[in-house]
Amino acid sequence: MARLFDAVDDPIQGFIMDSGKVGKHGKYKPFFMISIIMTAVGTILLYALPDGITSSPVLVTVWVIFFYLVYDIGTSFNNGNLLYRTMTDDVNERAKLVIGPRVWVMIIGILGSAMMMIIVAINSFTGSYKKSYAVVAAAASLIAALISVIGWFMVKERHVVRQEEGEKVKITDFFELLKTNRPMLINVLHSVFSGFIWTFLFAAPMYYVKYAFCADLSTGEVNMALYGTYTMIVSLMMIFPIILATVVATPVLKAFRGDFVKMHKMDLLLQGLGGLIIFVAHITGIAQSMPAIFFAAMFLMAFAVGLDFVPGCSIGMEVMDYTIYSTGKDRSALTGVLDMFLQKAQNAVSSALVGGILIAIGYEVDSVTGDYIGELSAMPSMLTWMTVIMGLVPAILAVIAVLI
Repeated sequence: MARLFDAVDDPIQGFIMDSGKVGKHGKYKPFFMISIIMTAVGTILLYALPDGITSSPVLVTVWVIFFYLVYDIGTSFNNGNLLYRTMTDDVNERAKLVIGPRVWVMIIGILGSAMMMIIVAINSFTGSYKKSYAVVAAAASLIAALISVIGWFMVKERHVVRQEEGEKVKITDFFELLKTNRPMLINVLHSVFSGFIWTFLFAAPMYYVKYAFCADLSTGEVNMALYGTYTMIVSLMMIFPIILATVVATPVLKAFRGDFVKMHKMDLLLQGLGGLIIFVAHITGIAQSMPAIFFAAMFLMAFAVGLDFVPGCSIGMEVMDYTIYSTGKDRSALTGVLDMFLQKAQNAVSSALVGGILIAIGYEVDSVTGDYIGELSAMPSMLTWMTVIMGLVPAILAVIAVLI
């Protein structure tokens, strides 16, 4: 339902932002303050349910839906590319601007993994997980909001296109962009394919390493100590390469002389190469005897995904620039609507997609223990299909995206 809401809401919010007048705080900056407030309020009240409504499933449902939508609308007002584009028109400065927030998000993600420990600790004082969740959500949201407000005052929009007298932004401008902004369509179309590479890469590595490297397929017995080690490695492959890639993205971009498209194509090809290595290493049996090759290929793919963030954002900003260049009008928010919606849609379908794929290839586990309960004789075939999902499919998606 939330994605359907976004399909209608995102163009409207893009229209509202592009319609904003240029004031002392700029054109798009005021909407980021609205975003800070709405996301903080929405997050806090999602967890801080009044005791009086918890006994009614209907009231709880209404409460959760309403404040989730408050949060969701707030996030739609937060499109970093809008600010980066108006802060500077220098492509190198833009590339540098996107790196800091990216690294910060990764760090917060790592800290967020300890959130449950904090909740458990607070629960020893409150005696109620409901209250503990509310306290942690409120504290985290207020701290984040305070930091965001401080940053908000430091941002200056220096390159804003002022609307001509009598010019009005119309919601139909969005559909006009679909006709006139070919770079926008190309960017979104290729993202339909490239955006799922990460999803497929991490669809099944935990399952794969458990039975490809840690299990005796004749008995189904799993070496849990070894599995614990490999699980940690897989987790590191989801975080460390991306942080590293973000840090080195600027020097790599210099090697490409600031050509975002060439760097972007290289990143996609590296992702595809890593996927191909995973698939070939499995079907040739090399991965089973040398698991390090599997993890190295995962590292390569995750590193390339992380490296691609800077050129990806920069291309998004240049797509906005193209609208201004070709029409003389600033429709940056409307230009970025399709891309934002696509990202949300891909995030939304990821979990369902992964679960559906695992069911389709016959992976069946005990809901309590997590142990595989299917036929052991089918496991080799299932492992091959897992490498198709994690490796071959991403490789194909990468090639399609490069061609587009």
